[in-house]
Amino acid sequence: MIRKGSMILCALLAVAWFSGCATMEASKEKPYRMTPQGMVVWEDEFEFKPPPPDWKVLRVESGENDINFGFMRSDPGPFPSVTTFAYDEDPFGCTAASLEGREREFFKRFLFNAVLQFQILDRKKVQVLGGEGLQVDVEGKDPVKGEKVRARVIFGKRGGRIVGFYITQWRPMGGSYDLSALEIFDRFWGSFRFLKKSFYQTLVEGP
Repeated sequence: MIRKGSMILCALLAVAWFSGCATMEASKEKPYRMTPQGMVVWEDEFEFKPPPPDWKVLRVESGENDINFGFMRSDPGPFPSVTTFAYDEDPFGCTAASLEGREREFFKRFLFNAVLQFQILDRKKVQVLGGEGLQVDVEGKDPVKGEKVRARVIFGKRGGRIVGFYITQWRPMGGSYDLSALEIFDRFWGSFRFLKKSFYQTLVEGP
């Protein structure tokens, strides 16, 4: 399941997106709230434009910290037709201070448990979180299993640390990608903002 939805699904729980339905953790308070402007405030730390209601929330289980949170949608078509995107406070890699350096470290482990032949489709500078960022589009193929994945990874900075956003869309080898999901993902990270300093920022800069 990790390999199909994204690199992190075994650490996640899918719950109904703003539906109010019962979940495995129904007794716990939801970590988000909606603003009158239609934005989501997540744990009073992040604000962003939500995806449509057919996307499910992905929450990290206790003890896991691969991502902060994300969203998943089951797509029409045969297995493994699914799309997942997420925000990651600490994307793979830690030694590189530059966006390009972190990109190289990140892709050494991205979808590490799938045997894929990756091709870079596009790489460009973008504005992320009010500063300089990097967008990398890739496609990976597994000719043995007859599966492929289209992914977009966004690197930006929160204070002095690099953070990431990424989307993966899995399909059978002959399947077609739904590129409208990239537009939803772009609205997500494009609207994303921080409502308070991170733990690391308070250590360096103070409260």
